[in-house]
Amino acid sequence: MIKEFAVEPEAIVSSYQRFAYVIEKFGVWEGRVISAFPSKWKSLVYAAAQRAHAGQTELKRIEERLRTLPKGILIAMSRPGGDGEWLGQVLTEHKRQPFDYILSLAARDVPEAVLIDEFDGNHPCLAHTREQIIRREPSVMANACCFLLKTASHVKLVDPHFDLMHSRFREPFLQFVQYLRPGTVVEIFRDSEVASAALLERANRYLPKVLPSGITVRLIVRPDEYPMHNRFLMTNHGGARFGVGLDAAGDGSVQEDEVSMMLANVWQERWTQYSSGEVVGEWVGA
Repeated sequence: MIKEFAVEPEAIVSSYQRFAYVIEKFGVWEGRVISAFPSKWKSLVYAAAQRAHAGQTELKRIEERLRTLPKGILIAMSRPGGDGEWLGQVLTEHKRQPFDYILSLAARDVPEAVLIDEFDGNHPCLAHTREQIIRREPSVMANACCFLLKTASHVKLVDPHFDLMHSRFREPFLQFVQYLRPGTVVEIFRDSEVASAALLERANRYLPKVLPSGITVRLIVRPDEYPMHNRFLMTNHGGARFGVGLDAAGDGSVQEDEVSMMLANVWQERWTQYSSGEVVGEWVGA
């Protein structure tokens, strides 16, 4: 659902208007992000802007906008660092681990390359991918959120009926955590309909056997005075809403779901909202 773009610094700083136009097309909530590649990408943009607009107001506007980029626009994907000319680094890295698109000043002999002058609403690279109809199958559900999961350090799963006793919840959960990096914390939020002791016993029966090394999971029950309904998979970069639930389809149940990226303000409010409750238990993958 989320496309990763390598963006050439020189290509986006010819004017503040162009810079703003490009930046506004990105964000987890838009279904596309700028790759923090190379790792000093911001510094390269600053340098390119200074070369183009030294001593001008245009430079200050670009620098301020770059300094205050909202979280969720520029994302690091654990790609290696490097030195040298931007294009050379990008093409080398693209062979190792492809970007979805490469936004640049000039045409390149790469199918994923997009000319900056052709970067507009008519280009296929800007087709909306932030909402999809998917099969309620564990691998499909996880794949829809794989970018969020791969880049996360903190994950919040929200479903009032989440219960590891049932394979329909357990199997998607196991697919989700396979995408996570060691050190990631996962918090599962559900309602209080089932007794905490029962939830703890069920989680103890399954979690210690299946958690990847270095992954921490907390099971949290929300108080009765905070009704739960909508289902979310949220990370520290953004989130996705599942219309039906975080469980796979069973016989006779709805076989499809609509998954959509949460707008930045909605994600922030829900992320803050789901920050407390009774911690039933905590597990760490060995």
